[in-house]
Amino acid sequence: MGLFDKILRRNTNPKIEDENLPSFWEDDYCQIEIVPRKNIEHIEKSIKQIDEFTEKTRTEYGFTDIFIREGLPFPTIYEELRTDYFDKLLIEKGFEKATKIRYDGYTIIDCSKTTSNAFVLPCFNFFYDCNDEFINNIWISTSLITSNYHFTKILESLYELGESCELVLIDWNSSELIDLTDRNQIKKYLMSYCK
Repeated sequence: MGLFDKILRRNTNPKIEDENLPSFWEDDYCQIEIVPRKNIEHIEKSIKQIDEFTEKTRTEYGFTDIFIREGLPFPTIYEELRTDYFDKLLIEKGFEKATKIRYDGYTIIDCSKTTSNAFVLPCFNFFYDCNDEFINNIWISTSLITSNYHFTKILESLYELGESCELVLIDWNSSELIDLTDRNQIKKYLMSYCK
């Protein structure tokens, strides 16, 4: 354990049972998010602005500035998507509700003591934060998908969210907008994470 870790009282040797926790970094928060379909026009405009900004600020070593996204005109919280509905949907699709989340590599969050929650498969995580019984934001993280079983579970979960809740997926990292009512778009997006 380094001096910096001792000062911040970080545990760099987590318990064995904490090794497979769903995890996210502060920079990942809502980078791949699931939002109401009503935002499509705003998202498309934002993607265009990001692309233009990227071209203006690109250098051979990176970028000279950062783009700060505006908030969405129709936040998820306005849809009054209930946490119990979302939880039930994901459990029925084969996801496991996490009791803890690893945050920024070191901090372990107890889901029963916070508004942050996660549903997991070995290669894919749904995260959400809530305001009382309503979901505030939904975002995902994914790694290499090596199982057809997991691929199908993920695809069907995303499709159900599109069909029943009128949601879309926006990957701000790659500027990809995925219509979650279109199985082919979902499949194509997920294939980029397959072995």
